[in-house]
Amino acid sequence: MWGQHGGYLGLAVGIIIMSILHIISVSSGSRSVQMIERLGIILVLVFVIWESVAVFRTVSFSQIVNWHVPAQSKMAVGAAVDYVAAFNLAWVTAGADFTRFTAKEKNATLTPFLGALLGVVWFAFIGLISTISIAISSGVYNANNSDPSTIASKLGLGIVALLVIILTSMTANAVNLLAAGSALSNIFTKLKLKYSLWIVVLLATVVTFIPMFVGSFLSAFESFLDYVGMVLGPTIAIICTDFYFRAHRQYDVDELGKVGGKYWYRGGVNWVAIIVFAIGVAFFLGVHQLPIFVNTIGATFIDMCLSGILYYGIMLLIDRKEDELCY
Repeated sequence: MWGQHGGYLGLAVGIIIMSILHIISVSSGSRSVQMIERLGIILVLVFVIWESVAVFRTVSFSQIVNWHVPAQSKMAVGAAVDYVAAFNLAWVTAGADFTRFTAKEKNATLTPFLGALLGVVWFAFIGLISTISIAISSGVYNANNSDPSTIASKLGLGIVALLVIILTSMTANAVNLLAAGSALSNIFTKLKLKYSLWIVVLLATVVTFIPMFVGSFLSAFESFLDYVGMVLGPTIAIICTDFYFRAHRQYDVDELGKVGGKYWYRGGVNWVAIIVFAIGVAFFLGVHQLPIFVNTIGATFIDMCLSGILYYGIMLLIDRKEDELCY
C-alpha cells in the first residue's frame, strides 16, 4: 500500500500492468477503443451507484452537509476555478476528436456537451461525498483519499470494486490515449494512428511515475491541471476566436491544408496564433499565483479572454494592411 513498506514496488508494478493493459486496449486503433468504451461505461455506472450506496450506508446525508473542511486544508476559490476549467478544457479537445465525424450536428455539439456536463457533475459529487464520508468515519481529513482505489479500500468495497476501477481506468485512459494519438498523427501525417497510440502509451507510462517522486498524488494532479490550463486556455481561445469571430462559423474546407491557399499564412504557419499562444502562456505563468486571481475567479478565463482579444486585434490589423496593399 502507498505509504507503507514496499508501497513503491506495488505502485511500480501497478503502473506497468496498467500500461500493458493500455497497450492492449489501443492495439487495434479506434476499433479496440470503441469496444473498451462500450464495456467501460456500463462498469462506470455500476461502480458509482455501488459507491454511492456504500457511502450512505456509512454516513448520513445530514452529516455530509454539515461537515466542514479544516481551515488549513481549504482550497482558494480562484484555484478551484482554474482546476475545474483545466479539467474540462482537456475533455473539450478530446471530445472534439470523437464527435467531428458524426452524421448529425447535434451529436457533435449538444449531445457531448450534455453528456460531459452530467458526467462531470455526477462524478465530482460522488468523489466529494466519498472523501467526506472517509473523513467523518476516520476522523481525519486527507484530500488524497479522493482517489477511487483509496475510497474503495476504505469503504470496504473489496477486490471486485478494485478490479472494476482497473477496467474503468482503462476506459477513461483509452479516450485520452486516442485523443493524444490522433493529435500526434495530425502533426506527423505519415505516422499511422496505431503506431501513434503505442508511442503515447509509452510516453504516458513514463509520466505516470512522476507522482511517486513528488510524494503526493494530489499535488502532482494539481500541477498537471495548471499545465493543462496554461496550454489549452490560450489554444482554445484562439481556435474559438478564429472560427466564430473571424470566419463566422464558415471555413472554406477545400482551402484547408492547401499550399499557398487561404489558410496557408506564412510557410504554412499562423505565426500570429503562435505568438499570441506564447503570450497567453507567459501571462498565465505570471499571474495565476497572484492573490487577486487565486482568491477570486482564477487566471484561466481571464487568460482566455485576453488571448482571444489579442489574436482578433492583431489579425484585424494584418487584414487591413493587406487590403491597403491590394489597392
